[in-house]
Amino acid sequence: MTDSQTSSDEQYGAFTTGGGDTIVYDRTNSAAWIQSDYAIEIGTDRASA
Repeated sequence: MTDSQTSSDEQYGAFTTGGGDTIVYDRTNSAAWIQSDYAIEIGTDRASA
């Protein structure tokens, strides 16, 4: 979810940098953020694939 897709009452935001990295951050704590150059999907049932 990007910042343009979030509502103002959500605690977390995310955006993609020009270099392709994704940054997820806490809107209430400027020191709380994560940056990554890749992502994986979680919560999928691999046994049924």
